[in-house]
Amino acid sequence: MIRMMKILPVILIALSLSSTFVHAQTPTQKPDKPKRTTLNGLVIDHENQSVDIQAKVVLRDSDWLELLLCTPGTKEHESILTTTARPSHIHLALIMLGLKPGNPMTGKKVGNELKITEAKGPLVAVDLIYEHQGIKYQVPANQWVYNRTTQAPLKDHYWLFSGSSFLKIQDQSIYRADVNGSVITLVHFGDDLLARQTQLTSRNDNAAWQAQTQKIPPINTPITVRLTPLKSLPKKASPKTP
Repeated sequence: MIRMMKILPVILIALSLSSTFVHAQTPTQKPDKPKRTTLNGLVIDHENQSVDIQAKVVLRDSDWLELLLCTPGTKEHESILTTTARPSHIHLALIMLGLKPGNPMTGKKVGNELKITEAKGPLVAVDLIYEHQGIKYQVPANQWVYNRTTQAPLKDHYWLFSGSSFLKIQDQSIYRADVNGSVITLVHFGDDLLARQTQLTSRNDNAAWQAQTQKIPPINTPITVRLTPLKSLPKKASPKTP
């Protein structure tokens, strides 16, 4: 470890000198900004300011729906979609588009009371793109979810970039959503990457949300989940930002 600490400054100096040399040789040449950046399971579109996540349908009908998107081997029994993209990569993609993450909902006991800190973060629109029977569709994600009690669809397709959180284990920082799969949630788990503006948690939602089965394509249908940072709210929709 001591040896690496001695070598690192040398490497940094070498990289700095190399960068200076290249710049000196080509003062009029500027590298083109990439229009797209590809990571495993997702594409960042810098020009159109969006992130496309590769996903697939794993659930069309259930008694207990708590997520729109999770990772395999985590919460498929209560999530419409799964993706092999790492949640931490999705987090990075949104940062690359200029967003600053907020934080998930947290609870802390103060005396005999539980003090809740609501989730916060910049708003991100979530749309679903897919092809079925030769026809291409793009729909707001809220069209696939409805409230069991009121029968009303999910209010809007805006989620908060709450940014999950890190857990330290044996001097290593672990991104919690990478472990638990809480990518795009409908209720709060406390480690949500994208969270709803709601007071419902995974402990008190009482199966509030259900899947709009008739609107969801068949199981295993490839879906592109498009995330678009919201610069301003449409006039007809004005969800309250915590």
